[in-house]
Amino acid sequence: MTKLSALILSLGLAAAAPVAAQEVKIRIATQAPEGTVWLDAIKDIQKTVAKGTKNRVKFEIFPNGTQGDEKAVIERMDVGVIHGGLFTGIGLGEILPKIRILEVPFLYESTEEIDAVKYALEDEFVKGFEEKGFTFLGWAEVGWAYIFSNKKAKTLPELRKRKIWVWQGDPLAERTFKVYGLSGVPLPLTDVLTSLQTGMIDSVYNSPYGLVGLQWHRKVKYMSRMTVGHGTGALLVSTKQWKKIRPKWRGRIQKAARKRLDRLLVEVREKNEETITELEQAGTTVIPLSKDEIPTYKKLGAEVADSLCGTLWSKELLAKVRGIIAAERAKKKKAD
Repeated sequence: MTKLSALILSLGLAAAAPVAAQEVKIRIATQAPEGTVWLDAIKDIQKTVAKGTKNRVKFEIFPNGTQGDEKAVIERMDVGVIHGGLFTGIGLGEILPKIRILEVPFLYESTEEIDAVKYALEDEFVKGFEEKGFTFLGWAEVGWAYIFSNKKAKTLPELRKRKIWVWQGDPLAERTFKVYGLSGVPLPLTDVLTSLQTGMIDSVYNSPYGLVGLQWHRKVKYMSRMTVGHGTGALLVSTKQWKKIRPKWRGRIQKAARKRLDRLLVEVREKNEETITELEQAGTTVIPLSKDEIPTYKKLGAEVADSLCGTLWSKELLAKVRGIIAAERAKKKKAD
């Protein structure tokens, strides 16, 4: 055999040899603390993905804000240091502002209404994320965010006297506080606990389960049923990194992630209700909304929604959302 023949034969054998599947690592960051149902869900997805791809696709998880706040995580995704995040509405809104319409205070009266809007508009939201370079793997949520304080406040005028933390750089929260006349102290999430301890703030807002997960509950005594909205969330990954995964595996991963995240929604809602009971048993006083004030809360909520048209969402989208809510209420009324 000539040297040329041997070279041709070796090249042919190399071309015919099976190519090993490329190993892909997906680095996922989240603000969720260890030991919470949010982390449990991500870890379950991590195990399922590893098993289903024979460890060729690996999720690496960074919990508890160790990669910075959600804006920092998105910046890290832009340069490829992080590849995904289990985001709250804050992070989602940095990417796709109109998604914050799911969190407007007193626009929704129940989680059923939120779900109706969320699923009716899901294709639109998913397309919006895709256009920004993100692949949507499923919904998550924080839940109804109530005001917790170390000083009693039974009415809106009394709440206006409290020094309430507001998530720094959150346009929806800032507008809500302005319209409702609340005194917001802008701080990053990481500074909240220390600020409660020093007295820089005397109140916070969060879901009950989120409050406990971040250990804020130790510094508050009262929970007002005044809600600043319903916290949404979702798991997103960089489409650039996502496309490195074998096409046949992508569908399986999406299906498994969505199934687990749908279960997470149920778990979060159950945990929030259980936590309210546990907080009461531990000495937290839950203050109901004054029935006389509810029309005022709803009126101001509508003002928040209208005032952000052209900034976070369009008039057309808001009208569509209100139409979905009206249909859901009509359906419920008929069923009752």
